[in-house]
Amino acid sequence: MFDHVIKGVTIIDGTGAPAYLADVGVSDGRIAAIGDLSAAESASVIDGTGKTLCPGFIDMHSHTDLEFFKDKAPDAKVRQGVTTELLGQDGLGTAPISAADRPLMAGLVAGLLGKWPEGQWQWESFAEYLAALKGRGLPNNVAVLASHGPLRIAAMGMADKLAGREEIRKTQRELEVCLEDGAAGFSTGLIYPPCSYCDTEELIELNRVMASHGGPFVVHQRDEGFGLTHSFAEVSHIAKSAGVPLHVSHLQAYGQRNWPLMESVLTEADRLLAEGVTVTWDRYPYLAGSTVLTAVLPAWTLSQGTAALIKNLKDPAYRNLVKAEYSKGLDVWHNRSISVGWGKVVVSAVTLTHNKWMEGKSCQEIADTLGLDPVDFIMDILAEESLAVTMISHYGSEEVLARVLGHPQATVGSDGIFGGRPHPRLYGTFPRFLRRFAMDNGTLTPESAVRKITGFPAEILGLKKRGLIRQGYHADLVLLNWSTLKDNATYEEPHQYSSGVEYVFVNGVPVVNAGVAGSELPGQVLKRG
Repeated sequence: MFDHVIKGVTIIDGTGAPAYLADVGVSDGRIAAIGDLSAAESASVIDGTGKTLCPGFIDMHSHTDLEFFKDKAPDAKVRQGVTTELLGQDGLGTAPISAADRPLMAGLVAGLLGKWPEGQWQWESFAEYLAALKGRGLPNNVAVLASHGPLRIAAMGMADKLAGREEIRKTQRELEVCLEDGAAGFSTGLIYPPCSYCDTEELIELNRVMASHGGPFVVHQRDEGFGLTHSFAEVSHIAKSAGVPLHVSHLQAYGQRNWPLMESVLTEADRLLAEGVTVTWDRYPYLAGSTVLTAVLPAWTLSQGTAALIKNLKDPAYRNLVKAEYSKGLDVWHNRSISVGWGKVVVSAVTLTHNKWMEGKSCQEIADTLGLDPVDFIMDILAEESLAVTMISHYGSEEVLARVLGHPQATVGSDGIFGGRPHPRLYGTFPRFLRRFAMDNGTLTPESAVRKITGFPAEILGLKKRGLIRQGYHADLVLLNWSTLKDNATYEEPHQYSSGVEYVFVNGVPVVNAGVAGSELPGQVLKRG
């Protein structure tokens, strides 16, 4: 007797092997049988004729860290087939963090993870955060990276300086605890303070700890524009020196003048692979990115912490110092006024009601409406909103995107950020990837595309008995109708679910049933090892 049987379905098993027809039986959260189950008894039978069954999709870059604690469990991911998310990205996770440093960390992540009501963030240690996730109940599974930012803050606060020997030792000890508690890997974001204040040697020393646990070094590079090749060389050197697998977050070439740089990066990646260095990356299938608006400021502005920055942004002398930075070229820093221009940087989320009219408008457009210089507007809105502003920036090339996602080492990450008028990738990443790359433009076969979002990321993260359709594996499954599969979210109307994702099972429980999300919370916290 099975809990569920999916009959007569085309199976793409996540290995990259050719699709085949079979029935699949699910019992007690596992794939119990694959084959001819026509005589089997089951509490639930789903007709899979003309449809495709895949392993559940794994989102390799997610920012749902705090969203799980909201009153309503988020369904933007499960509705597109995501059964596992990787949290703690960009070095800006939410643990470990002391109660004293919690307001600082909450300010740093406000634009990325949302504002968090004071008093509701109760955990301090990494283990306590994992326990809080488990206690809350999850619609899908999560794995969590140990994040560089909280670890560095514990050792040396927000100091804009290189770490000393004892400070590195303290950060290593904190990282070791996180890894022993089940962290899936180690992440940093080298454009986000305090992570951006470190040097290459600090990251080598931290990754030596990571190496003993076998997980990946997950990194948002120091520069994704003019300095892309140098940044890739830095993170490659770190991985080789420490002996860890390298996973680059949202590999991209930011701004038209920098698009040609991607070819040399991919050539270098191939050379490293030939040497035996493990190099992988993720990317979302869109030509625009999204992050906190504070990312357009010079990194030194956050060296005194978030409260000080909010205060400083109101000081005329300080503002003049900031504005002077925008006269410097891309050889000095990632100056977005040059790399893409303020007309391509769009405010996507604010918190104050009277500023909601700005959502969906570019910084240039808003500044023109207010009669301000764009940099003055940016400083004003960040101060007024206590830094909790998110942006979308249009920077990309279809050709570069196809080269990055078409490479055998590529995986997919939504990088979806909740709030306001979000980037459509929050709702549409995985159907869009399959539709465009496995169906419309023929870059990938359906089997190879599915492997990139199932079996391959499970292998990178060391997830046991997940990512494949095999007997005895956890029943994380997605039933697709390829003929109707489509992402519907747009930049203008992002809050739209995708079509064609008919059933989603998480640990054997249907969380999407005939295209409708339920209220079940069968997700698990997946600890490495």
